[in-house]
Amino acid sequence: MKRHQYFLLLVLLFHAVVEANITVSIDRNPVHVNESFQLFFDADEAPDDDPDFSPLQQYFVILNSSQNSSISIINGNYKRSIKWTLQLMPKQVGEIVVPTIHFGDDKTEPFQISVKPASQSDDASDRGLIFELSADRESVDVQGQVIITMRLMSDTNITAYEFGELVVDNIDVVTEPLGEVKRFQTRLGDRPYLVLEQKFALFPQSSGNMAIKPVQGQVRLASSSGSVFDPFQRRGEIRSVNSPELKIRVAGIDPAFSAKHWLPATSLRLNEVWQNDLHNLVAGEPITRTIMLVAEGLTAAQLPPLDQGQISGIKQYPDQAVLDDQRSDKGIIGVRQQKVALIPTAGGNYNLPEIRLPWWNTVTGRQEVATIPSRTIAVKAALAAQQQAIEAAVVPEITQQLESAQNDIRPQTSHFWIWLSLFLACGWFASAVLWWRQHRQSDQLDSKDLPVQLKLKQATLQLKQACQANNAADARDALLPWASALPVGVEISNLNQLARYFGEPLKTQIDSMNQSLYGAARLPWQGSELWHACHKIVEQTKSTATIQESGLPALNP
Repeated sequence: MKRHQYFLLLVLLFHAVVEANITVSIDRNPVHVNESFQLFFDADEAPDDDPDFSPLQQYFVILNSSQNSSISIINGNYKRSIKWTLQLMPKQVGEIVVPTIHFGDDKTEPFQISVKPASQSDDASDRGLIFELSADRESVDVQGQVIITMRLMSDTNITAYEFGELVVDNIDVVTEPLGEVKRFQTRLGDRPYLVLEQKFALFPQSSGNMAIKPVQGQVRLASSSGSVFDPFQRRGEIRSVNSPELKIRVAGIDPAFSAKHWLPATSLRLNEVWQNDLHNLVAGEPITRTIMLVAEGLTAAQLPPLDQGQISGIKQYPDQAVLDDQRSDKGIIGVRQQKVALIPTAGGNYNLPEIRLPWWNTVTGRQEVATIPSRTIAVKAALAAQQQAIEAAVVPEITQQLESAQNDIRPQTSHFWIWLSLFLACGWFASAVLWWRQHRQSDQLDSKDLPVQLKLKQATLQLKQACQANNAADARDALLPWASALPVGVEISNLNQLARYFGEPLKTQIDSMNQSLYGAARLPWQGSELWHACHKIVEQTKSTATIQESGLPALNP
């Protein structure tokens, strides 16, 4: 029994001997509330367990922590020590007692730190750290743009930095960053400074006095230690500084503004671009109109859709608008791009109405109106356009022959030969026109002589393949050859004529196909319904006797 008591006593004595002694130290005391400092925990032996530093979070922000061990041999005796290094930032001012930190059963003694208030801007300048917060104007219209600049300046080399967030208490704002942080050099007095600058565009959503809270900036100073023999080199000190508070007055919507959409901007303009040649428009063929709305001092999301109005005789298929924000040091330029496909249903003159958009000029303080003037476009009927194209190819050749004939008769002195040459040229011209008409009639006869069923079969097969592949563009291209191959006795030159001639359900399916090609939604197109309507027409023409042209309803070109 006594042996067991002696053994227990020896174990307790041994534990008392090897109990780790942990000391606490600081790199400087006192410290400022806006400056980081380092707190050290040194253990001369391995402690009972890992440390629990959570009690420190009540008074400090733990920025970083590290641990390193060292072994020394003195007179043949091995000694191991462990060191924990914490980088802390005080949360409050006062005499703070670092609470007991437990390392398992081992623990530290309380440690007192004196935390002083943050230095004012003059003192910050003396220490070489300045933080400025400024605005490009003292007042701004509601939903208008105000540019905020944060500028952090240090006269000491730094290895890292961080800007706090812009916080506005009493007004909802939309905050947009204007690019990355810029770095450059400047001088204040006789001292050089590194400048870190970042800009933001703020858009207040309601009127009143907008107050931006002080923003905190932090930098990590370059380490003064450059020893390559210290693998656990201490990181540089972290310092912070607060900017002053910034107040901006936000004005409401001006009573003089009478439009529906409030658009406060320094500049706003409208322009249009046409993809096709406006002098060669043909009925049934789509033309693309692009309208650009560009506003300086507004985001693209603030720009409203433009009402282009209904145009009688023209089908419109608007595409989904493209929004883009162009950012620079001067702010945001919002761009709204709207494309619309126009398909004239027949030849004639069409008037496109004026597009107007009122806006508020924040420079002059007046309401202005951006406009796209009205314009009239001339659309050729499909058959007239084909005939004009043929004449355009034949007439220049005839003119060239006339000029050649005149050049040949210039050396002749006799008027007889001049008049004879002109007579022959006119005869040649009449023969060319007669030949063209006979050639056209011959082509038509040759076309009629071809097996109608073979042409229809080939055109129907192409249309069927495009519909089964759900390819709207190929189906649109295949419809006119298919319609030309139908034995209906009428020449169909565009899809509008085709839709009017056969009516429903083909008309609805053609509109659905055009909507898929030129509309805003651009939903996947299913060609089964169009093929079903076309197949039904083919079957009807096969089961019907030859259709007399006089019995057909009139087609409007």
